[in-house]
Amino acid sequence: MSMDTQWYIDNKLVHSVHTSERRAFRSCRRRWDWTYRRMFYPLVTPEPLEFGVAFHKAMEYYYQPETWHDKETARQLAMVAFKHSCDAQFKEYKRLNGDPSWETTARYRDRVELGNNMLSYYFDDVAPLYDADWTPVEVEVAFEVPIKDENGNPVFCKCERCQKKIKDFQFKNQLVDRVRKYFNFDMLVSLDKEKWPGLPVTYGGRLDALFKDQHDRYWIADWKTTSRILDEDKEASFLQLDDQITSYAWALWSMGIDIAGFVYVEFKKSWPKAPERLQRAYKGRMFSTNKQNLSSVKIFKEVVEAEDFEAYDMGLYDEYLEWLKIDGPKFTQRHQIHRNTNELKNAGLNIAYECMDIVGAPRIYPQAGRFSCPTCLFQQPCIGTNMGEDVEYMFENLFERRPVHYYEEKPASTE
Repeated sequence: MSMDTQWYIDNKLVHSVHTSERRAFRSCRRRWDWTYRRMFYPLVTPEPLEFGVAFHKAMEYYYQPETWHDKETARQLAMVAFKHSCDAQFKEYKRLNGDPSWETTARYRDRVELGNNMLSYYFDDVAPLYDADWTPVEVEVAFEVPIKDENGNPVFCKCERCQKKIKDFQFKNQLVDRVRKYFNFDMLVSLDKEKWPGLPVTYGGRLDALFKDQHDRYWIADWKTTSRILDEDKEASFLQLDDQITSYAWALWSMGIDIAGFVYVEFKKSWPKAPERLQRAYKGRMFSTNKQNLSSVKIFKEVVEAEDFEAYDMGLYDEYLEWLKIDGPKFTQRHQIHRNTNELKNAGLNIAYECMDIVGAPRIYPQAGRFSCPTCLFQQPCIGTNMGEDVEYMFENLFERRPVHYYEEKPASTE
């Protein structure tokens, strides 16, 4: 990377493309245009607690390289970080919306309880196994890498946002000597598109964490909270083609970091619970062996061994304990996906092609989909546009026009 390009990046004078924009561009050009070029965001009532944000904050503190070796300290820091994040969000919600209803307060407390139990289970029972052979190097790793075409030449953009960025920077810095060194004064003022090359196009993002294994190879970690764990055999294969984490691996690889692949960790929004005590014994057992119950081998065994020892000692729970061990409910799942050099090279080329399409002069048109349209927050103005209506009033009343994109100001989330 040249010093010039790095200076642009350091001063945030780039056209940064993120995974969310790439996906929006592929999904629907019209929605992409409204969101990423015109900067319209739907007005929505915020939740009193964005669970993924608070959970993400806890994981960030747990894996801090400076304190991670002291597991109890790391655990306490993480739990405190989760609480502080929850409290701050609820305080902000009340500031914007006034005193919450009883239902809203109850929903907030339920999610706090959920997070505390999920984190406790992970720190106590799961992390000691998952973390046996790796060490955190850094958490919350932001990156911004230049996009180059197939010939290795940097890609530039002259869109309205890029022009505004350079003009704002010019006036903010009053053309100090540093600016004069990099720009021609007359060219900068007039922004003559025939002479001005534009701003560098970059690919940006933020890793949840970067780890090193026992062989000194680097791995990208990504945390995901979910209502349903992926079926390892039928659904997890999509991770081989996942564009977000693969693009992150390419970004770090292009910066000279030897990336082996990524680790995708799922957290089910639940936690193992004690078995249900029956009102009367059933087949000699005092505790339910219903396979719909959410428990774990450790918790179930501890309870029945302590409170129904005779049945436990006779082996009446053996079959159920074996089922819990092999096929029982999963509360976390770890997928470790390798990436070789050829995959990373191809990913970089595909990203470059897509970014060049985005900053070029793409045609704008709707891309209707049976599954995407019903949940699209731009449905009303889209239908109105198709009917030839003036939809500007919709944007004025149902949307807000933001000066920056959500990823430039919103905390990271596991959702």
